[in-house]
Amino acid sequence: MLRQILTTFLSLVLGSGFLFAQVSDSDIWSLRRCLEYAKESNIQLKQAELNVESGEISLAQSKAQRLPNMNFGGNYGLRFGLFEDPLTNTLSNTNVRNLDIGLSSRVDLYRAGAISNGIKQSQIDLEANQADLTQQEYDLALDITLAYLTILQRSDLLESSLLQISSTREQRDRTEKLVDAGSLARADLLQLESQIATEEVNVVNATNNLELGYLALQQLLNLDPDGRFSIEKLDLPDPEGDFLDAVTEEVYEFAEANQPFIRSAELNVESAKLGIKIAESDRIPSLSLSGNYGTGYSSRAEDITGEGVGGQFSVNRSGSVTLGLSVPIYNRRNVQSNVERAVITYKNAQFTSELRKQNLRQTIEQAYVDLKNAYSTYNSTVKQVDALDLAFTNTEKQFNLGVVNSVDYLLAKNNLNRARFDLVRAKYTYIFRQKVLDFYQGKPIGF
Repeated sequence: MLRQILTTFLSLVLGSGFLFAQVSDSDIWSLRRCLEYAKESNIQLKQAELNVESGEISLAQSKAQRLPNMNFGGNYGLRFGLFEDPLTNTLSNTNVRNLDIGLSSRVDLYRAGAISNGIKQSQIDLEANQADLTQQEYDLALDITLAYLTILQRSDLLESSLLQISSTREQRDRTEKLVDAGSLARADLLQLESQIATEEVNVVNATNNLELGYLALQQLLNLDPDGRFSIEKLDLPDPEGDFLDAVTEEVYEFAEANQPFIRSAELNVESAKLGIKIAESDRIPSLSLSGNYGTGYSSRAEDITGEGVGGQFSVNRSGSVTLGLSVPIYNRRNVQSNVERAVITYKNAQFTSELRKQNLRQTIEQAYVDLKNAYSTYNSTVKQVDALDLAFTNTEKQFNLGVVNSVDYLLAKNNLNRARFDLVRAKYTYIFRQKVLDFYQGKPIGF
């Protein structure tokens, strides 16, 4: 039963040429299309964009602290019992209605640089948010590129599996004729049938892995996994070892100067340093200017003078201008605690910046070593495939002549198959590593 299922499945695969190729041109996504779509639809990028907008709001608010505020207010009340009416300066023991309205304004004249430093800090925080947004765009582009490459790798592995099973079936058909002619033993034919069954399972596994690769890319793009989706088939060149031109220290220096997440950490250090100055400004006297202007109405005054609301508003106008000085003496350690916390924030920002630089250097060093190793592995595997291909060709000829048995034939074939699979993996491993190093060198992501 399992054999029938596998045979039916493989006939569908081989009949279509490629399992994921039955899509229209509009369903085929290039890497550029994937990158552009992700930039517009990724939720994490949208959140980062909101952080930038929030930073812009904070900057506008910081700048507005230089300006005076202005508020309008009013009070309406009912008094009863014995009291002195402030508008008539007479004692009253009747119900009195009062209405007071007025404008008030206040502006800080001097706060020891707290306002100007606050503006600088908000500007730096905005730049840090913009750097974080750019870094997320870079990271997403790299993730999509690697997911795209993974699909290409698994597609090539599936194609190799299909070619292998096709080759084995052709050999099975030839062997069947030789068995019928009495040139080979039936055991050789049974061995080939067993090999076909194994390779059918390999095709199923390769197909499943390819589907998982597509799923991973669709999830990065936030696409419906049930929708029609395929990527553009690319003919990637074989590794040439051009990474040898890269010098680790030069790559690191470039990455440190250009990677947004490093810039963001440095900006956070500057912001935290300004935070100390802002906290310390509360230790210094501040100077402010305030003023108010208002008028009022009293039903008691109307009873005495006969003036209504309009008349009293005109007569009862008053205002004041006040120059205020505030000298901090003791605030229950609030100021000192704020300064100490600001210092801790500054030190933590410094550590974070240094840690990011250390991680960047280690990542680049590891990427360079991985790339060299991948290139060495690829070259070794190319030589191995060439040698095993010659050995298999010779063994196949001897098998068809009846000189060697099916065990020797299948051993040579499986060794060659494994080497070919390893070659595909080695090629894409090199490309993966190269793209990571290109990323830190500031090279455009693409093929």
